[in-house]
Amino acid sequence: MLTNNLGLKLLSIISAVMLWLIIVSINDPVMSQDFTGIRVTMLNEDAVTDKDKVYRIEDNSDFISIKVRAKRSELQKLSSEDFIATADMEKSIKFDNLVGIEVTCSNRNVKTTDITKSRENVVISVEDASSEQFNVGVNQSGTEGEGYKVGTAVPEQSLIEISGPASVIAEIARVEVDLNVTGFTTDQIKNCVIKILDGQNNQIDTTYLEYNGKTTGMNVHVTMFKKKKVRLKVDYTGTPGDGYSFKELTFKPETLEIAGTEEDIANIHEIAIPAEAVNIDGITEDTQINVDVTKYLPENIRLGNEKDGSVAVQVTLEKKQGKTIHVPVSDIELKNVPRGLEADFDKLKEVEIIVMGTSTELAELDEEEISVSLDLQAYSRAGTYKKALDVEVPEIYSLMQETQVEFKLVKPTAGGNKK
Repeated sequence: MLTNNLGLKLLSIISAVMLWLIIVSINDPVMSQDFTGIRVTMLNEDAVTDKDKVYRIEDNSDFISIKVRAKRSELQKLSSEDFIATADMEKSIKFDNLVGIEVTCSNRNVKTTDITKSRENVVISVEDASSEQFNVGVNQSGTEGEGYKVGTAVPEQSLIEISGPASVIAEIARVEVDLNVTGFTTDQIKNCVIKILDGQNNQIDTTYLEYNGKTTGMNVHVTMFKKKKVRLKVDYTGTPGDGYSFKELTFKPETLEIAGTEEDIANIHEIAIPAEAVNIDGITEDTQINVDVTKYLPENIRLGNEKDGSVAVQVTLEKKQGKTIHVPVSDIELKNVPRGLEADFDKLKEVEIIVMGTSTELAELDEEEISVSLDLQAYSRAGTYKKALDVEVPEIYSLMQETQVEFKLVKPTAGGNKK
C-alpha cells in the first residue's frame, strides 16, 4: 500500500507544504522572540551623586533579556540594538536600592505592552562618596637593551587623587603603573596602565573609581644609564688579636658593573671601599665581612645589577710563631747612666729575646733592625737591680714577653767600664 502510486503521494505532500507556507505568509501570525544582552542606561544619576553619595550596580543587574510578541514580519526586522532600556534614578527608585527598568522599541509597531522583561529593576547599593590621594609607584619589568639600565622612571604625577565609594577607597593599599623596559636604550616617555592594589596585592575593580585628570593611563619619563665595569678596591683597618697576624684579604666580586650617564662614568675606573668598612681589630679567626657597596658609590652612580650590592670580604689570619734572638750584653745600649756609676752584668754574656711573627715574616727578619737598650734614669745609687729591657722591633713583629735583666750599679774600677 505504501509503494502503490508513490509518485502521486509525494506530490501530494509537497503540495500540502507549499499550501501551508502560502497561508502562513498571507496571515502573518503573531509570534514571540527572545532578545538578550540589552544594557540598561542609568538616568538622572545626580539624584544620588548630588548628596555626596555614590552607587554601584549589583550582580550585573543592568543587563536584561526581553521577550517580544509581535507579527512575524515585524520580528524579522528586529535586533537587540532596536531596544532602549533605561532606569531613571530620580523617578523610579524604590526602597533605596531598586530602580525600575523601562524598555522601548524604535519600531513603532512594537508597543511597550508587547515586551516582557527578564527583570523589573536594576539593583544598586548606595554609600558615602570618598576621595583620597595616593603616591604613584612604578612597577618595572622586562630587560633593558644590552649595556643599558634604567636610571630613573618618573611618573608624570607623583600623587593621584582617586574618588569613589568609601568602601572601595578604604581597600586601596597602593597605586602603581606597569613599565615594561624590554629593549630600552634611549630616554623616552611611555604611557603605562594604572593599577589599583589592595593589601594582598590583588587588583581592585576600578569600575566605580575616578582618577583626577586621568582615565586608565599615565606617562612615565624614563632616563637610561650606560653600564660600565670597574675594579673594586678594598682596604682594612685594625690589628688581629694576640697571637695572630693578618695574612691576606680577598673579596667577591672583584669587579663591579656601574651605571650612569656617559659623562658621569667616563672618569670612574674603580670603586674603593674604605678601611673603616673592614675592621679586623681583635679577631682571632678567619672572618667574612659583608659590605654594602652602594654606600660608597659616587654621586649619580648606581649599580648595573642591584644584586651586586653586597661584597663578601674574606679576611685570612695566620697564627704567629716565636723566634729566639740572642743579643750579646755588649750590644745593649745603656742610657742615662748615673754619674759616678757603671753597669755590671756580672757573668751574663747574652740575653734572649723572643720575636713573634708569621713563618714568612720571621724568615725575612733582619736582626740588625732590632735595637735593645736599658734606661737607667730611675737609678742614682749603687746596688743590685732588675729591669725590663727596651726592645724595638720592626712594626710587623711583636715580642712574646718582656725580657728582664739583672745588673749592678757600681763605682768604676781602675780597669774602666764593666758593661
